[in-house]
Formats: sequence, structure tokens, C-alpha cells
Amino acid sequence: MTAIERAKALLEQGAALAIVSNEGERTFFERGVKSLTSLGEDDRRILRDAAVADKIVGKAAAYLMIAGGVRQVYAEILSRSGADAFEKFNVEYSCGTLVPQIINRAGTGPCPMEQTVKYITDPAAAEQAIRRTQNVLRVRAEGGNCMKKLGFGMMRLPLLSGSQKDIDFEQVNRMVDEFLARGFEYFDTAWMYHEHTSEIVARECLVKRYPREVFKLATKLPAFSLSRAEEMQTTFDRQCEKCGVDYFDYYLIHNINAENYRNNVQKFDVFGFVKKLKEQGRIRHYGFSFHDTADVLDRVLTDHPDAEFVQLQINYLDWDSEKVQSGKCWEVARKHGKPVIVMEPVKGGTLANVPPQAEGLFKAMEPEMSVPSWAIRFAAGLDGVFMVLSGMSSIEQLEDNTSFMADFRPLNEQEQLTVAKAAGVIKGTGTIACTACRYCTENCPMNIPIPDYFSAYNGDILDGGKDFAKHGAQYSAFAEGHGKASECVKCGACEGHCPQHLDIRGLLEKVAAKFE
Repeated sequence: MTAIERAKALLEQGAALAIVSNEGERTFFERGVKSLTSLGEDDRRILRDAAVADKIVGKAAAYLMIAGGVRQVYAEILSRSGADAFEKFNVEYSCGTLVPQIINRAGTGPCPMEQTVKYITDPAAAEQAIRRTQNVLRVRAEGGNCMKKLGFGMMRLPLLSGSQKDIDFEQVNRMVDEFLARGFEYFDTAWMYHEHTSEIVARECLVKRYPREVFKLATKLPAFSLSRAEEMQTTFDRQCEKCGVDYFDYYLIHNINAENYRNNVQKFDVFGFVKKLKEQGRIRHYGFSFHDTADVLDRVLTDHPDAEFVQLQINYLDWDSEKVQSGKCWEVARKHGKPVIVMEPVKGGTLANVPPQAEGLFKAMEPEMSVPSWAIRFAAGLDGVFMVLSGMSSIEQLEDNTSFMADFRPLNEQEQLTVAKAAGVIKGTGTIACTACRYCTENCPMNIPIPDYFSAYNGDILDGGKDFAKHGAQYSAFAEGHGKASECVKCGACEGHCPQHLDIRGLLEKVAAKFE
């Protein structure tokens, strides 16, 4: 009896997987690839030049066998991609039935491990990816499959240069892996983020590397830029293509305010369009992000009680702001019974780099907690908030945020008072309340990097002018290849897109006076 015949005989006796080699015989009775990945370094030697018989073999199992050095395989059921893998790496194989793909145990779609390795061509890389997915599924099951409150905002991704399109994909991969490994699952992108590149990053770093069921993906329809109703469908189809998905878990009408609500959202019946997408199964939930006053929000929610949630800018600095109206908008959302997603909890990094006096207040109470943690916990502790987005730009930021949001603890009464005191300190500094969303730069005729200039300006204020040379050098670096602050032509195109309602033209004059 040959080795493969012996392995097949063991399969017929009830094993799900049988391995026969010069090292001996091993049988396993659990379905899936877990038996292969459970082999330790010493146990893996049995795979070298082995004959293997398995009940079901897809591309994932095939690559694990190839990585182990298997010589011959029999599968009762073999996928086409598994057969292709064996042929590519010269592994002798046979099967009872050849099928197009291996489906999941519920019979509702592809096996998660097959999704994991779909775009992988290297066996070692496939093994690493499979182990990552197994770990994510284990963590998710141990957590009771309850979605944690922290979302990965993909609008401030790490860059390799000054270009918003020059994404550090390697670091984003690490960030996505760590985010999922720590039990988080919500990812938020949009059509225009990173100069229309963010959705592609979501595809390459998330969708292509993990099975669809382990993450929730949200993106947004840019209704404010519509010129024809037909553009909604073409934009949605292109978003599915860019993200590499058949559906979105959360789909938002992006950046509703009084003007575009009247001129675009109502004119083109955008709510009717997203409602049809849900009926067609192309989205799971729909809502909208909002940047305007509480009375406008009340009107929108009154007109569209079918909206399932609303995304609001909420942070402790804007809570009482008459321009942003974080507190008032939250109250309107609660009046209408709408769950809330929070954006800009750290106000574009403003609440991560606070004045020394404000930082001292936080450290006196919680020395080990980071400054940004106070802002995120403030937002996450509000009634009705089910998700807080953080636009993380480094693995260090992600590790910090996930550390205190893994087992979320709301601010207590004393901590709330500390936050209020810190807000008063920050408001007294005269810094520019820019969140670096970069909406203002889209149509600037002079190509002025407005958020970058404001960042240098704020940095000098927070340093108390002690390191003017550094911030002046930053300004000069930002100005290379771009318009200077003094070259603003006062067209006002930027201000119409600013969610913070800033007097950008006047503020650029201050920047020019400081650095030029």
C-alpha cells in the first residue's frame, strides 16, 4: 500500500485529515485548516515529503500543505484555486470532486480562509495571513462578537512624503492587523479622503487581506458635489470597485449642511437613492454626516425619520461652540432617537497637543493616560454614541487608542470637571480651530496647503514662541511647490467647504504676518 493509499484509507475510517510520511502517521478529526496550523515546529516535520488526504481542500489548505513541503495530496472535495496552487508548485494531487470554490459552513458565501488568501501567491505569506485571520476570529468570538466603540478613520493615514496620495501602505497594513487583532472592526473611509485615494487603501490593506465578515466598512456619498442624479449610481458603483466590495455595512450621505441639503440632497432625492440601495442589499445601514447648526439637523431628521444614524462632530472643545454646536446637535439626535457616530473627537489632533497647563490638569489626575484618551473617552461616554472615529496616523497612535478603548471606561464626574477646565485653558490660547480635514484645499486656485500652515501657526503658539525657528522652517517646507499664505486671492472658495466655519482668508493673513 502506497503512502497516499494509506492516507486515503485513514480518511475512509473517519478522519478529516490524514498525514502519512517517513516520520509516521497523524490523523485529525476537526474540519477546516486549524489542524494544519496547530502543528508546532517539531510536528511540522511530518509534512515534509508527506502524502496527505483531506476531506475538503481549498486554496488556504493547499498553501499550508505546500508551505510544509507536502509531496502528494488527495482531497474528497478540491477547489479550482486549490488545484491551481498544487499545479503551480508541482505537488501531485487527485480528488473526488472539483468545485469552483469552498463555501463557509453556513452556506452563505466563500469560506473566510479562502477570502484571506484570495490575492496571495506565496505559501509563506498565505500561512501568515491565515494565522492572522484565525487570531481575529478567536478574539472576536471571545469578545462575544460585540462591536467595540472605536472606529478606524481612514482620513489621516501615514504618508511617505508631503503628498496626500503617497500612503505608507506597509504601516497601514500593520495598523489594520493590530486593530483587528485587538478586537476592533469598524473602518471609515470616503470618496474624497486623501485626494480620492483612501477607498483604494481600504481595498488593498483591509478587504484584500481579510474575510469580509471580520470587519465593518463605511464610506460616504459626496452629495454636495452632485450635478446630476445619475452621478449617484455611477459614484456608488465606482466606490464598490475602489473598495473591492459588493456591499457596504454603513453608507452615509456626506457632509450635509443647509445649503447642500436644499440644492443637492433634496433636489436629487439622495435619501431615496440610499434607501433603494438598502432594499437591493447593497448597503446594510444608511445615515448621514452633518456639519451645521442644530436647527438644520432637526429639520433633516424630521424630514427623514428613516435615517438609521447620524455622524456628528463632537468633542469637549466644541461642546458649547455656537459655530459647531456639538452639544446642541447631540441633543437633537437624542430627541429623534438616532444612534450617533462621533467624528473629530480629538479635533484633528488639536486635543492631542494641548497647552502645558491643560496637559498638567490631565496628568495630575491620570498620569499614565495619554492626552488624546481624555477626548475620545469624553465622546464615547455620551448617551447614544455607538462609535467614535479616530483618524490615526501611526501605529503608536493606534496602540494608544486601542489600549484604553478595549475595555472602555467613561469619564467620571471628577474627570468631567477636569475636561471642562482643560477646555477653558485651550480656548484661551488663540489657536486656530482647524481639524485638518483638507476640504478647503480641494478648489483653492492658488494651491495653498491651508491646514499645514495652520498647524505650523498653532505649533508656534502652543510652544509660546520658544521654537519659532522650527515652526518657521515647517512653514517654508510646506510652501515648497505651493502658494504662500500671502498669495491668497480672497476668493472664499475654501470657506464654503470648511466644517468649522473658519474665517480662513483672515487667518491666512495672520499666518503670513507671522512667518513671512
